[in-house]
Amino acid sequence: MQVYDNQTGYTKLLERLKASDLEAFGELYVQVRERLFVYALSFLKDEDIAQDLVQEMFVDLWENRQFEHIHSDLIGYLVRTVRNRSLTYIRQQQNQARLRNEHFGTGESLTEPDSIEAWALGEEIEAAIAQLPPMAAKVFRLHYIEKLSYAEIADQLQISVNTVGNHIARALKGLRGNLKKN
Repeated sequence: MQVYDNQTGYTKLLERLKASDLEAFGELYVQVRERLFVYALSFLKDEDIAQDLVQEMFVDLWENRQFEHIHSDLIGYLVRTVRNRSLTYIRQQQNQARLRNEHFGTGESLTEPDSIEAWALGEEIEAAIAQLPPMAAKVFRLHYIEKLSYAEIADQLQISVNTVGNHIARALKGLRGNLKKN
């Protein structure tokens, strides 16, 4: 296996990836996985989560052929992807913690009937979201639950900002209808 230590070597590796060379993918994985793991760990402070994040990034890279969108600087792309995914994960965890504190607050605790009602409402909303078209539901979750901007969603899903807006409008219309039925 060749060791890549310069941009030219990674450029050739990228060309092989674009030609669907699975061996090139294996070489890339072996060459940079550990460095990307350490980088993710510097953000996440949890080895298991960092390993999972890097592993998922490599799976997406191959299965979704994301390397076809890279025109130069393969390593820079991988580093940015790991950074973005790490920051997204941190933001999601902070949002979940904030929502837990808002709904199950630290100052006053919910009584049993309140917690049952909150749980039932959450179940009803989840059921209504599940009835939406898959892409509308995904965009809705990214915007309203994970608090991503339209631009961030468009970048993550490789769609236009206008398409994000259309999916949000479709999701809100569908949710209004689905929740009125219940």
